[in-house]
Amino acid sequence: MTDLERFNLYWLCQAMTVPVADNSRYCYDGLTRKFFVSKSSALLDMLDLSLPTDEEADLRTRLESIDFEASDIVEIPRLNVQDKVAVQLLFLSKFPGIIHEEKLRLAAEQQPDSGGFVLDKLEKMAGSLAPMQAYWEDFKLQTIRYYLEKYTGIIGIILKML
Repeated sequence: MTDLERFNLYWLCQAMTVPVADNSRYCYDGLTRKFFVSKSSALLDMLDLSLPTDEEADLRTRLESIDFEASDIVEIPRLNVQDKVAVQLLFLSKFPGIIHEEKLRLAAEQQPDSGGFVLDKLEKMAGSLAPMQAYWEDFKLQTIRYYLEKYTGIIGIILKML
C-alpha cells in the first residue's frame, strides 16, 4: 500500500467513524477526484484547510443535488456503534488467549458513539499490547475499505479514490 493510499484510508477511517449524531458530511467528489468535508458553514479539504472560493462555490452548488443519481458527489457512509463493535471483536477473535483479552473485549463491546474505535488506544491500555498496534492499524484500514465497497456497491469508486 502506498503512502497516498494509506493517507486516504486513514481519512476515510476518520470519516466513517465520526459519531452518527455529528453534523459534518464527509464526501468524495468524482469530478475533481478529491475528498472534502462539510462542517457547519465551511467546506474543507482533507487537511481541514479552506477550499479556494471558486471551488467552494462549485461544490456548494453541486452538493444541493447530492441525492440525485447523476451526482458526482458521494457522501461517505458512517459506521454505527454496532458496526464499530463488530469490527473490533472480529479483530480480537484473531488473537484468542491474548493478555488482557477480557478487558479488550469489554472495552470493544462498550464502544461509545464517539470518533474512532476504542482499540485505537491499544498502547494506552497496556504497554504489552503495543506490538498489536501495527496489526490493528492494517486490519482497520482494510476493513474500512471493505465497508466502503459494501456501502457504495461500486468497487470502481474505490480505485478512483485511492
